[in-house]
Amino acid sequence: MLAVLLARAGRPVPVAEIIDGVWGEEGDEAPNRARGLPATMYRLRNTLADEDGATEGGSVLRHVGKAYRLDADPANIDRTVFLAELAAANAARRNRQPERAHALLTAALGRWSAPVALDGVPGPYAEHDRRMLAGRREEARQARLELDVELGLGLTLLAEPGAEPGTVVPHALALARAGHRERALALLAGSAPRGEAAALAARLRGRAPDLASWTPWASRTAPRPVRRPFQLPPDLADFTGRTALLTELAAALAAPGPRRVTVTGPPGYGKSALAVHAAHRLAPGYPDGQLHADLNGKVPLADPAAVLAAFVRALGVEEPAVPPGLADLRALYLRLLAGRRVLVLLDGAVGAEQVRPLLPAEPGSAALVTAGRPLPGGHTVTVGRMTPDEGIELLSRTLGAGRLAREPDAARALAAACDHHPGALRLAANRLARRPAWPISALLPHPGE
Repeated sequence: MLAVLLARAGRPVPVAEIIDGVWGEEGDEAPNRARGLPATMYRLRNTLADEDGATEGGSVLRHVGKAYRLDADPANIDRTVFLAELAAANAARRNRQPERAHALLTAALGRWSAPVALDGVPGPYAEHDRRMLAGRREEARQARLELDVELGLGLTLLAEPGAEPGTVVPHALALARAGHRERALALLAGSAPRGEAAALAARLRGRAPDLASWTPWASRTAPRPVRRPFQLPPDLADFTGRTALLTELAAALAAPGPRRVTVTGPPGYGKSALAVHAAHRLAPGYPDGQLHADLNGKVPLADPAAVLAAFVRALGVEEPAVPPGLADLRALYLRLLAGRRVLVLLDGAVGAEQVRPLLPAEPGSAALVTAGRPLPGGHTVTVGRMTPDEGIELLSRTLGAGRLAREPDAARALAAACDHHPGALRLAANRLARRPAWPISALLPHPGE
């Protein structure tokens, strides 16, 4: 039962799914497992409790509706981190980053402390997970061996006759480069060589004995650039003023500590415009890319898992390798950002729970969030009314300096009538821009109104 809950740490697991994973399909004569489940969960809570009798373990395992949730950090679960490292290694190989992929695969394989995962754990779920993890482990071994060959490193795994067909060529090549040509030829002969295996066998027999420049065909494709997403929305061409706020925001992101700024303020005061403009100005300091998500700013909330899935795809993970759950997505997301400098722009956040999974943890990366109210953590920049000079500058950029020069008093009166509210000023300016024959005073209230 603990294995089922840990695999989905941080997410509610329905009772029916727990029962099927632990006991599987049984006949009508089986005991009422759903009725006995609470007692089993109670024993599990006690097992997780501290040795001194504290109830901290009970708070970790929660009953949520018709489901149970284990509140464990996915970063502390080898299964979750292992799968995330494999996905990150696959992305690194696709992006032609062999050293990074090799380091990730080495870390992933180093998490195994036993030859078999969940050894001795009964139940259909454990059996399925054992087979899945064994397959992924072998996949990681093969991939690391291929990278050993590509990078010219020492042999990680010794090749023996009877190896899987997909591993024969890299095994044989690694053996040959290590000086064991006869063993390499025997391995190729046992695999009924054809295609690439036959080409390597021909080289080993002396027709073209130089192996220094020989690489498997899978490695002979054109280099693929590292995926750097640039998702920022277009900047406003007539963005005006806010110099002090932009300076404050840039200083907060450059300061030690969490690189996160929340831009807040009443609706229509230009939170999003300020954040987008700031992101464009700061983009050169984040050369590995900029990610953007519109979180709606209202109910229903944007699903953090869907946003993370879009982020990891933008960072180079192909659709089949995108994990389904929030915890696995978060672990993969952090792995992909490791060693990178990426700016994440989250527009229209409603609460901290929505934002927290999307925040980068890498010291070189940063997050810029807009929200209707301050969020805990990081620095907060509050957007208010424009100054009178900023209001006049906004009107001038939209209507032209000549039009304002003809009616300077009317322009100041219009800015004051809009209470120097950026949204109201922009609406008024756009209305006048569509009617070039109108005087600015046409939008001013008449005396007594």
